[in-house]
Amino acid sequence: MKPIRILMVLLATAITNIALAQQPDIEKYHRSSLYSLLLKHPEKEYSAEMIEAFRKIPIPDKYNNHNLKLTVFPSPVLQKLTKEEMEGAFKDAITNLLNRNKVARRMVEKWFDRDAKTGAMDMNLVMERGLYDASILDVRKARMSARGTAMLADAGEELLNHTYVLVNDIRYADKEVEKSIVGGALMAVHTVGSFVPLGSNVMDIVTASGHVTSNILGFKVLVTSYLYKLEWNDEIASTFYNTMWMDANSADAAIKKVFDTDQSLFRLKYIGSATVYSGKTSLGGVKSEKDMFLKVCTRAVDRSILELQRSFDEFKVNTPLISTDPIYAYIGMKEGVSKESRYEVLERIMTKEGRTTYKKVGVIKPVEGKIWDNRFMAADDLTEGSDLSYTTFEKVSDGKFYPGMLIREIK
Repeated sequence: MKPIRILMVLLATAITNIALAQQPDIEKYHRSSLYSLLLKHPEKEYSAEMIEAFRKIPIPDKYNNHNLKLTVFPSPVLQKLTKEEMEGAFKDAITNLLNRNKVARRMVEKWFDRDAKTGAMDMNLVMERGLYDASILDVRKARMSARGTAMLADAGEELLNHTYVLVNDIRYADKEVEKSIVGGALMAVHTVGSFVPLGSNVMDIVTASGHVTSNILGFKVLVTSYLYKLEWNDEIASTFYNTMWMDANSADAAIKKVFDTDQSLFRLKYIGSATVYSGKTSLGGVKSEKDMFLKVCTRAVDRSILELQRSFDEFKVNTPLISTDPIYAYIGMKEGVSKESRYEVLERIMTKEGRTTYKKVGVIKPVEGKIWDNRFMAADDLTEGSDLSYTTFEKVSDGKFYPGMLIREIK
């Protein structure tokens, strides 16, 4: 090959590599952050098994994992109350539980990777999740300019202000609970799926586990999930950065004490709750009792998250478009996608001040027959769509779309 031709090939290759390197990672976007915990009832049947299963349930991939070290708490015990009194009192008891354990402050500590011994913090996690440049979020420098302050505020609004705590109360649905559900006492309860025994059978399970009781084969749960949000606004941010912030180069025992002794700045706001009943779950992929506990509990918790998303707009997930020809995204039945679903397409815009806004540019809907069944262990159930890797959409209204735009379900 002639030298000039070799040079041209090398130049073309270099240009291609640079172009590829400059392409944004579409899967990186501002996700909400979630800390999911369980209330345990050690006196109840199958409590230990449900705790073990819960610890294996993954945080949905549309949220950043913001779990703290402790994910299982003793459930508040309330007695001699009516059903109506119980619901309100239980919510208040959970709020007190979270406050006693300083969950809000600990979530802030995790955001800023706070060193427990020195009190020093950094912006590494904020930069990683928010895709911010290190020079932009140097706190000491940022506070010296209007644009820097705007960027700090943007990071807080986009990230810390979308940090949630999900408190899951999972109870074994014994015969009495089932009777109350069938009798209509729990009208707001949503049923998760139906019994479709595919890909496995009772003998498979008995062989794998040695013994399986009829209760396990028909294992059902009732899940109530309570949603809280970390409060973060300009006033909180200003107090934090001006009186509590310090990095490794500016460690100060007095500043550390301010953070350690504060009892009021960091708070959790109660958003609402959702209750779901698992109903009967298919045996696909279930080879042991542990598989059954995990499948039932995971699907029920996923469904409770979905119901909360549908009830509270601020908790809805945004998902990036991966392609526009065809239009598709990594979202499916676990997120509630159905042929009736509609999604707005949002373009992320940065203002001159460095703040982030979103502009609606169109509406899309799923293509029937091309909806991904991404529910937990769906592939083992051999359901329609479980062999897909994404959901395909089509335009409802005209708009110019490009990969990386976010989509969000609309009512």
